[in-house]
Amino acid sequence: MSQPIFREGTINFTYDGEIYQTYYKLFGELDGRTRDPIVVLHGGPGLVHDYLFPFANLATQHNFPVILYDQIGNGRSSHIKEKDPAFWTIDLFIDELVNLITHFSIQDGFDLVGHSWGGILASEFEVRRQPAGLKRLVLSNSLPAISLWTQSNMQLLEAFPEEVKKGIMEGMKDPEGYFRALKELHAVHGCLARPIPAEYWYTLDQVFGPAGDPTVASAPYVHFHCLSNDMGVNPSSP
Repeated sequence: MSQPIFREGTINFTYDGEIYQTYYKLFGELDGRTRDPIVVLHGGPGLVHDYLFPFANLATQHNFPVILYDQIGNGRSSHIKEKDPAFWTIDLFIDELVNLITHFSIQDGFDLVGHSWGGILASEFEVRRQPAGLKRLVLSNSLPAISLWTQSNMQLLEAFPEEVKKGIMEGMKDPEGYFRALKELHAVHGCLARPIPAEYWYTLDQVFGPAGDPTVASAPYVHFHCLSNDMGVNPSSP
């Protein structure tokens, strides 16, 4: 897919007395804007923003400023492998989102789009912080209840071979088996574009590739939301 013009950078994010970096891409212009900017929250936990590039077309075609970013621990943002798993909480990711919104001085008027886990994060942000400047909240392929999500995923898996079911059920306990199973699942219920976009593979490689970092994807606190709801299925937790 073609990539619209953007500017990129990192934002200092202070949490528990330590400074981390949040990587972002801004499509369109915030100065002199006529429409509320859109902040897009990627899925996972553990994925990156790249597979959500099509949202950038809202900037080029409809004059909405669009902000994509890698949540902390992922992609081009700070990686923090040494922390106790309890470090990875929803409030951590909400604080990072608040920091990003404040950095761009858009707290008085902005829209949120949350994809899958990003939808959970966006919903929790609204409930816990009740931001006055949030104008629109769009939930894309997110889930209303973990029980219904698991039930639906299990129904999808009924048509697949046992090795695929096993790989999905093992999840991040067996990353290689999980990834093999995800690719089988994706051929039917995932990305149906052919050829598969490079951004799609890049996103998965950030967890499963040779240089990938599975830290966030494996964190027990957030793992039940699961990157599989974005890129596959994983009804189990580690």
